[in-house]
This record gives sequence, C-alpha cells and structure tokens, in this order.
Amino acid sequence: MINDPLTAAIIDNMRTRWGKFKPFQYLALLPSILGGIYTCMLPIIANFFGWSAGTRLIGYMILQYYNETVGAFFGGGGYIENVFTPNPNERTSLLVSAKFVGDLLGKFPSQIFAVLLDLRGNGIIKADLTKMFVTGKWIVWTISMVPTIMWYLTSKERVPQSEKPPQPIKGILSVFRNRPLLVNVLSGFIDDINVGQGGDLYYNDVLHFNTLETIAGIPGSPVSYYSYALVPKLRKKCSTKALWFLDRGATFFKASIFFLIGTIGGQKKGLYLHKIPMVITFAIGNTVQMLFYATGKVINDEINYEILDYCEWKNGYRVEATVTLIKGYFTKVKDIFLRIVNAYLLENWAGFESGTEIVPGGEVGWKLFLTAFGPKLIFDALCFIPMMFYNIDRDTRERMYIDLERSRALRAAMEKLDDNEVQE
Repeated sequence: MINDPLTAAIIDNMRTRWGKFKPFQYLALLPSILGGIYTCMLPIIANFFGWSAGTRLIGYMILQYYNETVGAFFGGGGYIENVFTPNPNERTSLLVSAKFVGDLLGKFPSQIFAVLLDLRGNGIIKADLTKMFVTGKWIVWTISMVPTIMWYLTSKERVPQSEKPPQPIKGILSVFRNRPLLVNVLSGFIDDINVGQGGDLYYNDVLHFNTLETIAGIPGSPVSYYSYALVPKLRKKCSTKALWFLDRGATFFKASIFFLIGTIGGQKKGLYLHKIPMVITFAIGNTVQMLFYATGKVINDEINYEILDYCEWKNGYRVEATVTLIKGYFTKVKDIFLRIVNAYLLENWAGFESGTEIVPGGEVGWKLFLTAFGPKLIFDALCFIPMMFYNIDRDTRERMYIDLERSRALRAAMEKLDDNEVQE
C-alpha cells in the first residue's frame, strides 16, 4: 500500500521507443520464473529441512513478499493487455478466442486433483500428499510458462499513449472524475466481499464430496462452450452494462437456489447433508449460469478496457497503472478486514477446527454450510445497485470509439511527421 502509488506514477509516466509497458514486461520475466520455481519447491524444501509449522509460515510469507515486490516494481508488464488492440470489435473477438482455449485446458488440473483428493480421502489410494501436489504443480507451471514467454516476446502495444503523461496527482483526480470507473470499482468491491470460507470446507468436511462441482457441472459443460458463440451476438445487441447484469444475474440465481435448497430440513435433517439433492440443485443452477459463462469471462475485461478508453476520451490520456492502484487499494483494505471476520466466523462462531471430524447433522457442519454460502448472497445482491449508475450505453460507446479512432489516427500522423523531420 506504500509502494503502489510510487510505482503507479512511474509506470503511467513511462515513455520509451518500445512502448509504455513493454520494458516492465521484459524485466518481470526472470523474477517471475524464479518465484515460480520457489513456489513449486517450497513443500519439498520444508520437508527436507524438517521445518516446523512456524518456519513453514515464514517461508510462505517470504514468497508472498517476493511476489508483492515483483508485482509492485515490474507489474507494469501485465498492463500491456490493456493496449494490445485499439479496435473494440477485434478485442472482443480475441478475448472470446483466448478465453475459449483457456477454458479447454484450464479446468483439467483442478478436476484431476479433486478426483485424486476424493480417492485419497476415501482410502482408495494411498499417495503422499506433498509429492502429489508438487508433481502436479511442476507439470502445470511448466506448461503454462511456454505461452506466457511467447506472449512476452510477441505482444505489442497498439493503443498509443498521449505524448505528455499526466502529473501523478492530476491522474488520480481524473480517475475520481471518471464515473464509470467509480461505479465499477464500487460494484466490484461489494461483489468481492467473500464473507465465509467458500464451499471447499463444506464439500470436503461436511459433504465429503470434493468432486461435486465437477460431476454436477457435466450437464452445463456443453452449454458453456455454446455460450462462446452467443457472445458476438449479445455484444451487438446489448450494452456492456446489460451484459454485466446478465452474467451476474445468472451467477446470483445459481448461488441462491443452492443455498435455499440446502437449508430445507434445517440443521439435523437438511438437504445440505445429502449428495444427490445438492448435486441436482448445483447442476440446474450451473446450467443456467453457463448460458452466460463466456459473457462473464469477457465482460469484466471489456469493462476494464471501456473505462480506460472513457478516461482517454474525456481527459486525453490513459492512466492504466493509476486505475489498477485505486482498485488495488480497495481490495487490500477489504481483504484485511475479511481475514479477521472470516477467521472469527470459522473458529469462534462455527467452532470449526482443521483435522477434527464433523458429526453429520451437528452444529459445526450446519454453521459451516451457512457461512460458506449465506452471507455472500447479501453482497451479491447489493453489488447490482451501484452498477445501475454505469453511464456508458450503446450510443455513448459507439460515439466514444469513433472519436477515439480519429484522435488516435491524428496523434499517430503527428508522431510520424515528427520522426520524418528528425530524420531529415
């Protein structure tokens, strides 16, 4: 929270022959690889040297501080995705293609390990947990690094920056005058208030069914791939705001019915204790959500690009790093309080202790289910309110990109003229 404003100012004022973000992208490559190796080897290192629980915690904290430092000083390399194309239609097409390929490959590691955990948890296989995770981590990390390095080497910045960067204070103030950004930040802040510990503890310790999401997700899987074909059609007919409401509405429906069905029968005889009704409920909600799955994958990126373009349209310059700074501050402050609240709910209110057997129909399992899915619904509903004030409709969006295309073309022509004069 201290170094972010400094690095944001440096990044947003950077101007080089390679672009604004390209130097940071190159600088981040080696530190990121070293951090990845340490992440993969950390459990093996801890076991080899016989680290205690406290030493393991310190080792993990060192990794977190290292990643935070790399992200702070070289994080500008990640912002290049905001300027890889100036054409909104091309951007949507590329995002849909990238997300589709990512989904084909990205789900397999978690699905495979969910199966392995269930097999190990039920005594069917006897595998060393540390070796299993380290092996899987190495395989997944190595495969993921190949396209990452290719992206670092081939990506280019095609959206030009203004010739004179904004002063840091002026850049921050322009963000606060950017209504779509403030609305998006506030909505995202509320939406990301994850009170409770998520569903993992419930699936593992109460239902003893880690593969619930994988198995119940089978009916919705073909629908999720079909949803990619809907994105271009929906993009032409609907505003960004409308697409956001479709995506979040489907997600809220899925979470609501899963929670409400689970509470039927109460603590001792509740459906939350039974695999079949919870699988069926999850499958129904998930299938509805999958209709807008691709929309959700694309729309968050689209909104981010749109609010940056809106800032350029209104102010004449772009402040990608400052925008990320504002969002990051909200997230960091929120996470500090959430960790305290969630720890209290889990330990003091629910009475949950890791490694302790949970009695079916007991108070601990019931409260674990309630905290996993109940409080989040409140904030999922509240996040719709700020987004109602998002003021970029279809007409504004079209007018904005027409104006930006003209101003960018003029800027590029002037820069080319200046280069020719220098050469002469």
